[in-house]
Amino acid sequence: MLVKASTEQTSGAFNVLEITAPAGFATSLHIHYAEDVALYVLEGTLTVYWGDQKRDAAAGSYFFQPRGTPYGFRVTGSAPARILSLAVPAGFDQFIQESSLPAKECDPTTTAARYKIEILGPLPE
Repeated sequence: MLVKASTEQTSGAFNVLEITAPAGFATSLHIHYAEDVALYVLEGTLTVYWGDQKRDAAAGSYFFQPRGTPYGFRVTGSAPARILSLAVPAGFDQFIQESSLPAKECDPTTTAARYKIEILGPLPE
C-alpha cells in the first residue's frame, strides 16, 4: 500500500491509499467504526462484500462503505488489482503503518481494535 494523502498532509481530514494486490489476495471481513471508506478500482477485478451484499467489480467500479458496515474484498481473475481507497476522517494510514511492523511488535487484532476496526474473520465464499 502506498499512502497518497496522509493524516499529516490533510490535517486529519482524510487519507488516500493506493493498494496493489495480487490475484487471489483477500482482506478479512471487517468493520471500520472510526471512518467511512470508499474504494475505486483502477485495474483488475474484485469481488466486494459489504453488509449482506456481494458484487463483482471491474476497473472503473466504485464502492462506498459507511462506518459500521462489514466489508472486505477479494482479487479475482489472474491479474493483480490496483485500488484507490479513501478514508474519512484520516487515521487509517496510521493503522497501516503500525500493522506493517514485525509480528513480534504488533498483534493484528489488538492493533485493529486500537484503530476501531473489528476483524470478523475470513470472507464468505
